[in-house]
Amino acid sequence: METMQKSQRPKKALQNRELSWMQFNRRVQMEADRTHHPLLERAKFLAIVTSNLDEFVQVRYGRVLDKAERKPDKKVLGNITAENLRKKVNKEILRQNNIQYLLYEGIRSELYLHGVRLYPVFTMTEEQRARELSLFENEIAPNIKVLAEDAQPAQKQLHICVKLQGKGRRKARFAIVALPTSLPRLYELSADSENRYLIRLEEIVKHHLEKLFPKDTVEHAAAFRILRNQHFDLEECTQETLSEAVKQMLDKRHTGKVVRLEAEERMSEEMLGMLTERFQIKLEQRYRATGPLDLNKLMMGLYGMVKRPDLKYVPAEPVVYEELMEEDAFERILQRDYLMYHPYHSFAPVVNLLKQAAKDPCVRSIQMTLYRVSGNSPIVAALADAAAAGKDVFVLMESCARFDEDNNLFWGERLSRAGCKVCYGFPGIKTHSKIALIQREVDGQWQSVVHLGTGNYHDGTAKLYTDFGLLTADEGLTADAAAFFEKLKGCETASLEELIKAPEALQTTILHLIEREKENAENGLPSGIIAKMNSMCDESIMEALCQAARAGVRVQLIIRGICCLIPGIPGESDNIEVYSLVGRNLEHARAFRFENAGDAEIYLSSADWMGRNLYKRVELMFPVKDPACKQAVENVLRLQLSDNQQLRVRLPDGSYSLKEEEAAPIDAQDILLHQVQAVFDGTFDKGERA
Repeated sequence: METMQKSQRPKKALQNRELSWMQFNRRVQMEADRTHHPLLERAKFLAIVTSNLDEFVQVRYGRVLDKAERKPDKKVLGNITAENLRKKVNKEILRQNNIQYLLYEGIRSELYLHGVRLYPVFTMTEEQRARELSLFENEIAPNIKVLAEDAQPAQKQLHICVKLQGKGRRKARFAIVALPTSLPRLYELSADSENRYLIRLEEIVKHHLEKLFPKDTVEHAAAFRILRNQHFDLEECTQETLSEAVKQMLDKRHTGKVVRLEAEERMSEEMLGMLTERFQIKLEQRYRATGPLDLNKLMMGLYGMVKRPDLKYVPAEPVVYEELMEEDAFERILQRDYLMYHPYHSFAPVVNLLKQAAKDPCVRSIQMTLYRVSGNSPIVAALADAAAAGKDVFVLMESCARFDEDNNLFWGERLSRAGCKVCYGFPGIKTHSKIALIQREVDGQWQSVVHLGTGNYHDGTAKLYTDFGLLTADEGLTADAAAFFEKLKGCETASLEELIKAPEALQTTILHLIEREKENAENGLPSGIIAKMNSMCDESIMEALCQAARAGVRVQLIIRGICCLIPGIPGESDNIEVYSLVGRNLEHARAFRFENAGDAEIYLSSADWMGRNLYKRVELMFPVKDPACKQAVENVLRLQLSDNQQLRVRLPDGSYSLKEEEAAPIDAQDILLHQVQAVFDGTFDKGERA
């Protein structure tokens, strides 16, 4: 493939990754202010924004600060200096924090009108005061603790800093009270026929501090929390010592450098200065919140506590392929391919297939990759049952799935004890592919079924994240699946013919497919690319897309999160359209359509077009071969591109704007929730829906 000369590479069309991520989080934040969402769902969007910001600070922010300190004038992606990036990131974090609390006050006021009242201590009735005292003495006080002077406060955990004056002591001292994350964030004081009165954990504790420090006078108290750097490289290790290296890395997270301090607005300058010095942070790394700290836990706690269907989305039951819930699910898949689009289709058939495989006397082996699983995973239970029944079970349980390392090590050890062969991954490269292969022997003949997906084998997130999953007995795909697992085990096998694997072949294949569309456009043949994913920041692919678009290829990108490509820049990114769909469900699927001169090819993948996915992970992209399944994916992509309720269009200035509503409102997620099979089959009529 012809490479783009350095002088030809797009400059104005590329945006910095961190700033693009900030834009994405702003889009999520905007949803908390859109009144067509039910009130408690808007509260949940606030929680998601806070959770996203926390993860950014823990994983990315420290690196931004470090680059700015070490090489402030060095240019980074987006043609800005590291120091300028630091300033922009700090400004945007501050902006989003301030908007968070403006939105919180609005939502809190609306909740008050709906009878859900977050109550301050000074307005309590005598009955409520008695309830509050009982809560403190019986449920809260036994679980909180005063930290020793040299103790390290846990990150993300709420703490109360207390200024104390002791009798006969000239100088006041400071103490820190830790509020365990196991305690609820909200407690109910009372309820009547019209209202519920709720109070925050930290307000109760602050109200009774004298009981914790009976020999001192409490002069001042305010809540705070810290965020620590959580990005640590593994120590050099082998595959055999990988799990131990992960455990050592997890220990470092408890004492990682503090990168952010959040404090209540009422905290005194003296106290804030003391904490700033203690944690050795700069002024730009601290924030005074004008409302409650940690809106993530607060809003999620509120959402779970308040049982008000009128303030939440109307539940929608997923479509279940009933024939895949029977004992002959394996035989059904031998007859035809099944494409599922979660959460619009139930994840239950995937779980059932594994459960049936564990019991089926003809099943000889189950092989599977696991990146994230739920806390009480039915997938893990089925694999353990299969091993106990004498099946040959191989599981690659990725030990380095960020923030799920503990959970994965725990379940990996359980699977090992059950008799499964467990691999915890490979040093320096994560296994992020989503694949399960089941092999049977019937009358001396081998039969294979493979599940390939774009999302994790996590029964919880499968109810919230949109992901494609393909169940097939296609001989080419099952043969490649078997070879893929042999490669994971370190065996030399034949090369993969239809599965496209990273890091060896994925990026080069994508570049080849883009180049083919470019050549078709130059030769007057039908061309076009529709690519849906979570994030895109790989420069070589973005450059190739710009080249193809300038040659006449229409490029349509549906990218929920990070997108470092700005469309519509004259001479650079003409003929490229970028969209972002943020809504009720988290768009997580990766799907790609290449026109291929009129013989369209459809691919699904576990990988985004990011450097980490293409070069530092074991990923899979796979073709959808069955004509009905191919058409179903294309129908979903076309529907999402026609959305005019939740879809945002990226403009040449880099900003995003909601599409102008046409005569007929089209909400792709809502349509899929209620008519996914009609969309799959192509019988859905947008005009009739309107």
